[in-house]
Amino acid sequence: MSKVYFLEVKNQTPEILAKAGEKIFQVFSDFFNKNDEVAIKLHFGERKSKTHLSPLLVKAIFEKLKEKVKKIVLTDCNVLYKGERSIGSTHQRLARENGFNFAPILIADGEKGEDEMEIEINQKHFKKVKIGKGVKDFNAILAISHLTGHGMTGFGGALKNVGMGLGSKSGKLEMHQAFNLKIDQEKCLGCGICRRECPAEAITLKNEKAEIDFQKCLGCGRCIAVCPQEAVEIPWGDTSSENLQERIVEYALGALKGKKAFFVNVLLDITPNCDCINSIQEPIAEDIGLLASEDIVSLEKASLDLVGKEKFEGPGIDPMVQINYAQKLGLGKKDYQLIKI
Repeated sequence: MSKVYFLEVKNQTPEILAKAGEKIFQVFSDFFNKNDEVAIKLHFGERKSKTHLSPLLVKAIFEKLKEKVKKIVLTDCNVLYKGERSIGSTHQRLARENGFNFAPILIADGEKGEDEMEIEINQKHFKKVKIGKGVKDFNAILAISHLTGHGMTGFGGALKNVGMGLGSKSGKLEMHQAFNLKIDQEKCLGCGICRRECPAEAITLKNEKAEIDFQKCLGCGRCIAVCPQEAVEIPWGDTSSENLQERIVEYALGALKGKKAFFVNVLLDITPNCDCINSIQEPIAEDIGLLASEDIVSLEKASLDLVGKEKFEGPGIDPMVQINYAQKLGLGKKDYQLIKI
């Protein structure tokens, strides 16, 4: 039975958040050592989001941890959809402007999602997964995850933060099974940027409109990021909730392979959708606090138990799929002991 440590937090003043970060750090202060190179996996939030992970909380943890380890960065990979977080340089800029300007920031899959590495896992959905190459230089991961709802997976916590979050652009396409990209002919101006950027020469211009040759397409997703008109459409609904959850877990398995890892879930400002939504969201539950564990499965199960699984259920969506599958793959155990600190 794994230990999950619970720190209750009900008020989010700057002082309380800073003290909470320092206190939760004590749980894993001896987990990392002076030889470790640690990548802190975060979601930096979108421009209009007001409820994403608090930089004050992360800073308090970072300041303590940096004194104990050899090297430390904040990291994420670029997103699949068009936006500031789809390009490495603007992703970094947004992270700093959202308050994460106290530490070096690594966008692990490069400027346009081109920096990736394949990790062999030999599971049901994937033989290999495509992870942001930048994390290869780090032997340890600290995942600090904001627990939220999610329209396709029910909820997003540590598994999604690590699995979907560390997947490269092409990896995210694989998880979503969103290979049949479409060009909105009304939006497309025929500027040719996507054609020039395509590494497979799979895009041509016909009648001054872009067309994708799926016989050549590598599924890298670069065209989505570079199109100034947002004319490349992603078929989000091409996979089921169950498949998506399992695919995310397999990516988490690959991202964590060969690395020591610790996990913190933040159960504050629990919104109905993830922090990729570029708008203000209203919480669906009261603030609860912070959970920390070396066991990612126990951490996720404890998080659902405290919030209430029913808040994340929906038609065709069972949020337990990812937890059950993660246990099946040996990422951890659902049985846990909750220890209040």
